[in-house]
Amino acid sequence: MAGSSPGTSVKPPSLGGERSGAREACPSPCNRGCAPFECTFQLPKSIRISETRHWLVEYMKIRWTDEVGNKKENSTLSNSEEGKKKNENLEVMAKDWNGDYGKVFELSLSNFVRTISSSTQVEEVSINLDMVSQETSRALGECMKTIPALKSLHLENIWSSKLSVSDAEAIFSAFGPHSTFQTGRVEFYNHEPTEAAIVKVLVDALLQNQVLRQLTLEYRGGGISSNEGSVMRELNRYLQSPTNVLTELHMVGVEDGEVIQLADTLGLNKKLQQLVIEREGESLSCEGIGRIGEALRTNSVLEELNIDGYYTRVGVEEMEALVGALVPDAASGLQPNTHLHTLSFGQVALEGREGMEQLVTLLRSNTSLLHLDLFYLSTLRRGSENVVEYAEMLFTALRFNTSLESLNLRGCDEVGGKDVLGMIMDMLLHNRSLKEIKLVSTRLEKDGDAEVVYAELRGRDKTIDEEVEKVIQKMVRVPPNSARVFLCGNPKGGKTTLCQRWINIQPLGTTGSKGIVIDGQSKLSSHGRIKNRVSSFIPKRLINKFTKSTKATILAPSSSDQERTQGIEVHKMVWEDMNINLWDMAGQEEYHTFHDMMLPNRSPNGDCCFYFIVCNPTEVVQNLIEEVRMEHLVKEIYYWLVFIASNTRRSKSYLPHVTILMTHHDLWGGDKDKEKIFRYKLKEIIKGLRKKFELFLEFDKDKEFFEMDNTRVPYDDATELKQHVLQYLKKMSSDLPEILKASVDFQSTIMKWSGDSHKEPFVKWDDFSNSLSQEVMEFGSLKNVGNQLLEKIKKNVAESLHNGGHIMYFDEIDVVILNPHWFCQNIIGHILYNCSKLNDKGAIAEGGIISRQDFKELVIDGDTMCGGHFEEILKIMTKLQICYEDKSGDEKSDDEKAGDEKSGEDKLGDEKSGNENIMIPSLLDGNPIPTNWEKVFGSSPKAYTYVGLSLQTADESITKLTRGFFPRLQVYLRNKFRSPKTYRLYSNAKTLSLFTKGISLIVDGVELFILLDMEDSINIISRCCGGGDSENRRVLKMMIDCVNDFRQTPTFGCPGVVFEEHVIFPHSVENALGAKKLQCISKKQLREEVVDKVLRRGDFTYVRDWVDEKGVSRYVDGKELLGENEWRAILLGRIKKLTEMDKDVESELSAKNSTAPTASEPSNSDLGRNDSNVKRFIDEKFGSMKRLMQHNHKEVMTRLDELEKNIMGFQAKLTSRVCSNIDNLMECLLQLNNSDIPKLPYLMETAKRGGKGILLKMVPGLKSYQLQFMCEHRDGFHYVENQPGCEVQIGNDQTRKFGIVMYWGLTISVMLLKVGAHVTAGMGSMVPDWSRYFALALDSPGLLDLGQPRGDILECLPEELKKEPRISVKDNEEAKALLVQILKKKCPSGDMQKLFKLTKVVYTSKSGNRGIAWLCDKHRDMGE
Repeated sequence: MAGSSPGTSVKPPSLGGERSGAREACPSPCNRGCAPFECTFQLPKSIRISETRHWLVEYMKIRWTDEVGNKKENSTLSNSEEGKKKNENLEVMAKDWNGDYGKVFELSLSNFVRTISSSTQVEEVSINLDMVSQETSRALGECMKTIPALKSLHLENIWSSKLSVSDAEAIFSAFGPHSTFQTGRVEFYNHEPTEAAIVKVLVDALLQNQVLRQLTLEYRGGGISSNEGSVMRELNRYLQSPTNVLTELHMVGVEDGEVIQLADTLGLNKKLQQLVIEREGESLSCEGIGRIGEALRTNSVLEELNIDGYYTRVGVEEMEALVGALVPDAASGLQPNTHLHTLSFGQVALEGREGMEQLVTLLRSNTSLLHLDLFYLSTLRRGSENVVEYAEMLFTALRFNTSLESLNLRGCDEVGGKDVLGMIMDMLLHNRSLKEIKLVSTRLEKDGDAEVVYAELRGRDKTIDEEVEKVIQKMVRVPPNSARVFLCGNPKGGKTTLCQRWINIQPLGTTGSKGIVIDGQSKLSSHGRIKNRVSSFIPKRLINKFTKSTKATILAPSSSDQERTQGIEVHKMVWEDMNINLWDMAGQEEYHTFHDMMLPNRSPNGDCCFYFIVCNPTEVVQNLIEEVRMEHLVKEIYYWLVFIASNTRRSKSYLPHVTILMTHHDLWGGDKDKEKIFRYKLKEIIKGLRKKFELFLEFDKDKEFFEMDNTRVPYDDATELKQHVLQYLKKMSSDLPEILKASVDFQSTIMKWSGDSHKEPFVKWDDFSNSLSQEVMEFGSLKNVGNQLLEKIKKNVAESLHNGGHIMYFDEIDVVILNPHWFCQNIIGHILYNCSKLNDKGAIAEGGIISRQDFKELVIDGDTMCGGHFEEILKIMTKLQICYEDKSGDEKSDDEKAGDEKSGEDKLGDEKSGNENIMIPSLLDGNPIPTNWEKVFGSSPKAYTYVGLSLQTADESITKLTRGFFPRLQVYLRNKFRSPKTYRLYSNAKTLSLFTKGISLIVDGVELFILLDMEDSINIISRCCGGGDSENRRVLKMMIDCVNDFRQTPTFGCPGVVFEEHVIFPHSVENALGAKKLQCISKKQLREEVVDKVLRRGDFTYVRDWVDEKGVSRYVDGKELLGENEWRAILLGRIKKLTEMDKDVESELSAKNSTAPTASEPSNSDLGRNDSNVKRFIDEKFGSMKRLMQHNHKEVMTRLDELEKNIMGFQAKLTSRVCSNIDNLMECLLQLNNSDIPKLPYLMETAKRGGKGILLKMVPGLKSYQLQFMCEHRDGFHYVENQPGCEVQIGNDQTRKFGIVMYWGLTISVMLLKVGAHVTAGMGSMVPDWSRYFALALDSPGLLDLGQPRGDILECLPEELKKEPRISVKDNEEAKALLVQILKKKCPSGDMQKLFKLTKVVYTSKSGNRGIAWLCDKHRDMGE
């Protein structure tokens, strides 16, 4: 088009090719009537060419309709073929910014050749030769040589069987001596064997090419028995040439001989970088894989090796040869091949334990692999034995791997369970190189446990530095020598008494050395007033108010109250060679919001710990008759077990060890009868709890609980407990990952520092870093690594010291706390006491808000030395998400501020409503969640879309979100989203608000509430009036990831908790704020139901019913619940399954057809071509939808509905194809047909037993079953309604034969279900849970192996078949003979119709051939 810029995609007013008129048409699509060769229109740089398929659109519109008969479909096909011949235009598509092709225009062949030959912009051309005539193919090949700027050419879907040698010479001439492009790709149609003669033409052209620099080739093997004329022989000619530039080779469906031929060349090849070998079939020899392994020893360029194949077994010898090239040699210590970085085993089976041991050897010893794909590995799938054991072998080996970055376990559906999750998490403690683990379609994903792994890996992305890890690997490591002992329990349990006993008793004397005892509080006497016990504080400005209002009511605290622990007391001591830190945690619930931050989380920097749950059962024993008191004791123990499990990272090998201690035995052990009863009851209860928590916590094996006296001396019981703890900690120290020796060397410096009365209890990071450099000799040898890297290594050491309990260090805080006792008690404990209801003079924080001045006075009251360091202390608390500064005063809405009328003493100073407040969300009270959206966000005349997800604890009886989690989450979200990205949607909407159990905010225009409900679930609900459903769900997904990542963080989260997602019904979201409980459905259950109905059965009519809060029954469509993107993914999954099924049918039929079809009979390949275009049509529809996802929600859903109908059309056609070719797919049925009996038998339970379902188990001892037959209609087999059938008696010698008949029926049924024919076949009534019963067979790729029952189908068959599952031709013949013999007795002349309601008819196929079928009355009467 004149005036258009070069390379601009111009859409013409109409898409005609040549224009009518007196003058010659313009060769470009500009349609302006300009003279030839005067048009300045330029084609885009990247284009894709194919023949137009207007006929296909009409074909698809008709094909899916259920009412369309066979004749109408035939006429559609014939008309489409005629239309195709008339319309030979080319469709030219341009690549957009994200790599997708969009339609640009159409041109006739002649106009296209003229246009592209003169183009100076076209650099990349992709030509789809499927359904393209030979004349067009030749012309396109020739014209590629005339494009001056062409850099890349891609030829796809080349049907070699339809090409003559001369046609191939014309097409591949573009790759010959006159070629100008440097990158090429050639893909032969992979549903038929590639012809060697055609490959020879391509190789001849390539051998003359002097400019090509990179070539990719994909072909399908053809079962050539000898080397003469094989495809691989021709390719080897090219691979051995010095001008060879083949960089990628994809071999599909190849025989072992072809792989061996390639291996002979691969060893010395210098160009091939990616090799894909796709095998098919279990019985194939795998010698070629071993030969490839041998070739890798000398190959120095191959980077990616993919070994794929349906059920292909890789033998032990072959695996050993492959692994041998990739691990260090025993003699030399050198690894033969260090260039291969990606290895893939897809859908293959290793030889049991021996095969897994070879894989383990690879993972333990290899130093160069970066990516390992084990997707759909049969060894880790359903039907395989010892999956958990193999998984443990795999993840244990990965502990020692230092190079692998990604592991793909997609489709390994038996990889799951809490043990396996623990294995992965333990492995990640040791392995620091893994960045990605794909767990799609595994049991871990199904159970929701995969998110724990993903969150862990996301956290590692932020904390693991590859350069740091490389340096640390070379540093000296030693077992951890430090441990933390935590004393948990309710108030007055005896925790502090136990601490004092351990401090007072002499250290264990095994070494004869004097123990060092450092009591946390005694070392801080010079820092100011010590607040080890409870004391109340009143700000100066409130003294008069509190004096007046409380003068008559305030009582002096009792001595027992004065002795209560405040916050956490930390005591340091040395037991033998272990540095022990005792953490005595206050029992009052108000302190628990801080306690959970201090519990350790397993890390690679050493984390040795021990837990005591300390209880005083005196009142329980004294009042054994009152069961309620025993219940209180059990609740106390249960609470702390949940508390520990919820705050500890998932593990298998390093479970937190818990000892239960009953104190004050000297008070409750006097009455021996009561003591005996109590002991019995408590032991039984604890045994139940141990069983319940066995996957989460470790308990003492030989003793349910310990006892301790509280008043008697000597302290023998305390000494016994000390020995018990020390013995366990030493064992744990030897099992945990080793820590840097630098952290051990610095521990003595920290002890001296803490003991120096002139030292402050915390230091700036720079001072701490300088001290590390001076005191640790190893840092002197690291000066050459650079200051920045050295600082990161020092932070690693600080983290290790933090995990040992020596210091408190948190990333992003520029302060190191040298004395944890000072911070946990004098600061945090003092603040929580005085700001909460624990304060006997009244909490000084109202609704969680305290003025900055009052807060400063409170901190100084905790320790006078803090006066000059208040800002640093406040920064530490804000970084720990304990509180935040509200400097803007916008935590109240405009209405709240307007209503803030106060006077006199009620104002409590204007500071609270001013700009200098501190907000502590854990103390937030009196600000309930509003009852509707408009109160917070305002309203809009536009319609909203509502979505919501509830994150519920998966193991709710074992783990829960602890008290401090949600307040910290509020601070985290408030800080994260108070940024320019967060904006007001409407003028009267408030950007962010905090409530007692919720937070509201606006993110990217989407309004959100994050709510904590009574069941401790986190509900995330959102609404949006712009951007459609996809934008709403995008923000919701982002928020869910934020919550999950925060949950997994060691300090702030609850890493022991696993969330299970529940989809909230949209109508419930709209009314969520006023509802007591949100109505939702487990996303796991929802996906299972949808996958079962849509992916496995091809039924898109999923509707979910539910009852709202008013008791009204409602219904919601599956698309609305899952959303556009997930429903689109479901459709993609279904079309993928159908495509695989179609490919396997085509492959099977191609192998059966040894003679070429007649001219009047459409070949199976022709059928495949039509289906190929249908698939491509659907794929293009999916591609175009990507650009709609951000637009109108209604339009997108309409497009999805259209795609469903198109897929249903594909299913109907594939069903007809399978049924019309069943004789070829199941030869045993053809033999039945020749025997003049129906060929689709199946067995049912007898009517005497009341069974109406198809037989799924041959019950031992039961010898009577019901024989039935299906209707054999060519467009879809089906069960015949109300068919009487006949009863058959099975003798012991006939069990195997009838088992084979049973297998025929199950095979046909599963095959129909795979292509979506279950509705018309009537299978729903036969087996209500059919698709789940045979989930393995339905989810497995490929056709069923009629000679080898497997998996869940094999489980249905009798024991005789299970023992020898291979079904031979002789077995089929004997089963057939038995069936014929039975029917001759049961069905004399004319009785076949009476018993089975089937009539034998002679029909004429579409190709004119005659055949026999047994039809039901309905299809017989319709004359179809």
